[in-house]
Amino acid sequence: MPMRPLNAILVCGALGLGCSSGKGAGPMDSGAAGFPAEAGPMDVSGSCVQVSLTIQPPAPPDILIVMDRSTSMNNDINDQTCAGGCGGSSKWSLLSAALENLVMTTETTVNWGLKLFGNDDQCGVTDGADVGVGPSSASAIQAALAVSPAGYSPTETAMASAVAYMQELDDSSPKYILLATGGRPTCTPGGNDMTADDSAGAETAVANAAAAGFPTFVVGVAGSSDALSTATLNSLAASGNEPQTGAATAYYTLADVAPLNLALTNGSSGGTGCTISLLGHADAGVASISVTTGNGGAVVPEDPINGWSYTDATMSSIVLNGSACTDVMNGADTGITISYDCGG
Repeated sequence: MPMRPLNAILVCGALGLGCSSGKGAGPMDSGAAGFPAEAGPMDVSGSCVQVSLTIQPPAPPDILIVMDRSTSMNNDINDQTCAGGCGGSSKWSLLSAALENLVMTTETTVNWGLKLFGNDDQCGVTDGADVGVGPSSASAIQAALAVSPAGYSPTETAMASAVAYMQELDDSSPKYILLATGGRPTCTPGGNDMTADDSAGAETAVANAAAAGFPTFVVGVAGSSDALSTATLNSLAASGNEPQTGAATAYYTLADVAPLNLALTNGSSGGTGCTISLLGHADAGVASISVTTGNGGAVVPEDPINGWSYTDATMSSIVLNGSACTDVMNGADTGITISYDCGG
């Protein structure tokens, strides 16, 4: 769905209070990750004046899910086999359901794709993607996941193949990889033992993907007693430059899908978020700001979950969080008004 432009008005000193900008005027610089915009001139003579901006929402991110379909994914969360099969309690079923729900709830604001490995029930990784990255792909991804796990876990090769695929996408969207795995990489390239541990190679491949411009989120399924898989998943998450913060693990567990949804909405390394620069004028001369929608003037609360918040202590930009960001991205809110309350 085409995104409508946001018409934003920043008003300094609605009550006529003096407010020296202190930083000069110029076009809005939202940074590579935020809303691109153009701004009118600002009077820096010592009084705040109205500045009109036209803001375009950022392009929805492209995210390729790279998913482990090795035989071990048939086991339960503690990597134990089940008499007669684990069914809905298998790592494959649990992880598939979590990702299907994530994709379904974000398919209007994220371009999703899917790549499975190993494809030949051994160590094979085919080129391209099982579902190409694009909008409204939830149904296609759900259908592609209706397979049974088999084979080994060539994570290193799969990540290299994913990077090659992502490099061929020519749109302007920020690009990410989401690695979903049980945390036991095998199939060392060029090796003869398909079951040999390749954790080091997988971590290097994830780091190489991030260095190539494709930061990688890691969603893992490992039981509390599986120290080896947990350590590997944490290392993969750190290597991908998109670790989870403020949680027990650096990777996202099945219980962390809701925080992952927020991370994808708000932006982690800055690519997917609803970030708005404040023209560099939200400094000591500005006591506070208020944010309202352009269509109806509803107040957007200062709320790190479903409102706005400053991106850091400099107060030089804000980010729209959760539903506030989603409403902007999908066009439900057609404008944002930011009012500066200048100090005395």
